[in-house]
Order: sequence, then structure tokens, then C-alpha cells
Amino acid sequence: MKMKFTSKFGLRAVLGALCLATALSSTTVYGQIYFTVQQLLSEHFRSSEQVTFRRINISDHLRQRIQHELGVKLAKPQYTVYVATSKGKVDGYALFDEERGQHEMIGFATFFDAKGAVTRVEITAFREPHGDGVRAEQFRKQFIGRTAHSGFSPDKDIDSISGATISSRSLCKGVRRATALVQTAVLE
Repeated sequence: MKMKFTSKFGLRAVLGALCLATALSSTTVYGQIYFTVQQLLSEHFRSSEQVTFRRINISDHLRQRIQHELGVKLAKPQYTVYVATSKGKVDGYALFDEERGQHEMIGFATFFDAKGAVTRVEITAFREPHGDGVRAEQFRKQFIGRTAHSGFSPDKDIDSISGATISSRSLCKGVRRATALVQTAVLE
């Protein structure tokens, strides 16, 4: 069956619609939310009496100090640090952030003890089609005990996950930033 188009715009419209329909039918949407902030805070700090938060406004002086330490720019002018306490003493801290993977943002949470050592890292959201090996406990537990003064270099200090090299680097960068923020903006 032959189709007849009365103008070149009609042909373009039909071809454009076919291309769009083909693209949409073959597009796979990736993304998984694993935890909410509230879920992780209540689970991790379940024995704490109270969990509050502090908004850290990054002053020019603080920005310069942290950027000098990290060797990269801070993306946001403000961060939120959650503080868990019991009987007036700090039980720990948590910082929720995200870092770009290959194409999309990877959401993660970093938990700290009262002295600023990492106690836990969780992936809160992963939107990439590949590289979710960073969710494995074996990878994440490499960060436990690290502080702002520890090494975070992929394949040197932290073993990367095969097939998740970019995601591994992204998490190293993000957790390193979280430790620097807690050390410099909260503990000092």
C-alpha cells in the first residue's frame, strides 16, 4: 500500500512521530530508591534518644578550606548534617548527599561516630543502568573507620568493583567529601 503525503511537512511529521515512538518503546528507565532519609536515620540511630539536624552554610572561608583539602569544588552552598544524641552526648552524625555516576546521580548516606570516623555507607538511590555493584556490602564496608585524614583513592585505598568503575570512583569522591564536611564544618 502506497501512502501519499501532500506536503514535505506531513512526511516530516510522520517520520518524526515514528522515530519518537521507536525511541520511547525501546527506552528502559532505570532507577531505584532504596531508602528514605527517615528510614535510614531511624534504623541506624534506633538507640539514640534524639536525632536533630544542622544546616551547614558554606562560608567563603569554609569553602576555600574544604576545596583546598579535597582538590575539587563544592557543588552546593549548604549541606545538612544529622546529629544523633543521648543524654546530652553525641552518638553520631549522618550526611545524605549525591554524586554523579556515569550519567545520573547516585544518592548515598554516610554515617559517622562522634569523632568523625565512618561507621556506615548506604546507597539511597541508584539510577544508572550499570554499576550498581557499589551497593554490595563488601565494597561499602571498605569506608568504615575512615576519617577526613584517610585515603579515598579508588584502586589504591578503596578496591573498585569490576563493571562499576565509574560508580566506585563517584562513591569514593562523595564519601571523602562527606568526611571533610563533617570534620571541618562540625567537629572543628
